[in-house]
Amino acid sequence: MKVTLKILKAEKIYAPVKIEELDEKRIVPNMMLRRRLTRNAKIMLYLADKCSYNNTKVVYGSAYGELQASTSITEAILREKQISPTLFQNSVYNTAPSYFSLLHSDKDEIITVSAGKNTSYEALRTAALQALISQEPVLCVVTECINIQRIEEVNTCSSYLEAGAAVVIDVIEEDATKISELKEADNKKIMESLKHIWWVVENKNGEKVSIEL
Repeated sequence: MKVTLKILKAEKIYAPVKIEELDEKRIVPNMMLRRRLTRNAKIMLYLADKCSYNNTKVVYGSAYGELQASTSITEAILREKQISPTLFQNSVYNTAPSYFSLLHSDKDEIITVSAGKNTSYEALRTAALQALISQEPVLCVVTECINIQRIEEVNTCSSYLEAGAAVVIDVIEEDATKISELKEADNKKIMESLKHIWWVVENKNGEKVSIEL
């Protein structure tokens, strides 16, 4: 089954090492909550804010999840040190949407997707299905933060250690170019797990794309 998505909002952000300005003091005025945020959470909150999030259903995707927390836990185990409860809490894949939910007192459904290099495509498919069933707009966000110690020794997939993209989509009854047929609009080497939603953001001038469910 093929459906067409109308792109209501679209944003992206990236940096070679660390994204410097995520406006977290304004977006998260509670200092205690702000201090606990992971990089993925900060990027998700920033993108949702840029997309004018307004209590819609949410789909979040990440192939690599919370690498910083996971590697810190691994190091603590290796050095036989006590594991921080905050690190443990921040190590799961739904960490970013959990903080998102706390900030917005969100009581609607949030789905987390992780599917390797196809993560953003599967996140968009899930968001499309959500929009089709609920008959309301859905926010889809995919982030990746791989800025960990010695990452340069293994990183061959991206020129950017932090990146994210977000769209607010609705389902319409029109024909459109398939997401898999969109052309990359720039030469930036973005992680495979981000590429499909990245293409949607870059091609948003058409304002609609189709996807197979």
